[in-house]
Amino acid sequence: MSIKSKPRRTAKEYADELSALIRRGFPEAEFELYRRGAGEYDLDVYGEFEDSLPVERLIGDRPTDILLESGIHIHVLPLGRRQNRNS
Repeated sequence: MSIKSKPRRTAKEYADELSALIRRGFPEAEFELYRRGAGEYDLDVYGEFEDSLPVERLIGDRPTDILLESGIHIHVLPLGRRQNRNS
């Protein structure tokens, strides 16, 4: 009897999953993923929201689930509208 293990997912794949959850409420949202250190990432979220609560409701406990499943910690940072760099 052979037991197949699931292929290990990358931080980018988990970030894409979180992005898809956020896009359910904010289809025009933009994302940037940055590596902080070993197994730790920031997912910056830009969109039409005034505070972080709507984004947090969309992702729920998924970042914690990802951490427990994989050891990858993704900090989701809802930053609101992207500032125009020429302002």
